[in-house]
Amino acid sequence: MNATAITPSRPAMLTLLVLLVLAACRPPVDFHITPSPTPTLEPTATPSPTPPPADYIDPYQVNLDIMARLIELLPNPLSAGEEQWRRNYEVGDDGVENILGVRRPAVGREIYFYTQQGSKMSLNFVIFPDAEGAIDEFERKQELRSSLVNLAEDDSLPKPNLTGGGLYGSFGLFQIDNYFVEVFVEIFTTSSSPLLPLSRATMRFFDDKREEFEAAATANALEGG
Repeated sequence: MNATAITPSRPAMLTLLVLLVLAACRPPVDFHITPSPTPTLEPTATPSPTPPPADYIDPYQVNLDIMARLIELLPNPLSAGEEQWRRNYEVGDDGVENILGVRRPAVGREIYFYTQQGSKMSLNFVIFPDAEGAIDEFERKQELRSSLVNLAEDDSLPKPNLTGGGLYGSFGLFQIDNYFVEVFVEIFTTSSSPLLPLSRATMRFFDDKREEFEAAATANALEGG
């Protein structure tokens, strides 16, 4: 059997020729793509903080000055009830600790006392920039202490006040203008609770020395100016 040669048709030849020409004219594909450069941002200048005016007085520093002088003026020993209460310098920093939860510009300190018979108590002072802060603290402490003891107002003490005692100690709460004061008797060894005598002694100290410890802030402000 004789093999018959297959001859492509003329149209097919023309189509193949066109495809070859197009393939030859196509530019080569570059598979290495160079990323576009990221534009560099111009640095922006950080604005300088506005300095306070020359006569500015920091309320936090004012409260610090008042508190420092108040603690310095506290009687040692403090006579109240049947015992003499002495500063307990073995607790905290020379008998003083910061009160947790007090935020600037308010300043809070707890000052510790003891007696030779083994009684323990502390005086808590918090100075706020305004009376609203002291009122809020009075109400907050009232809620906290009410879960431990029964509190009631005592007509023999400056108002507003709340006092009470129980298994968890004795508490006296006071709000005086922008001050919050708490008398906390942790342990007492006498026949009766020293809470009321200590509260009266603390309020008497506050009245007698307030002008003096508040003057410390004025003096320091003048020196700073």
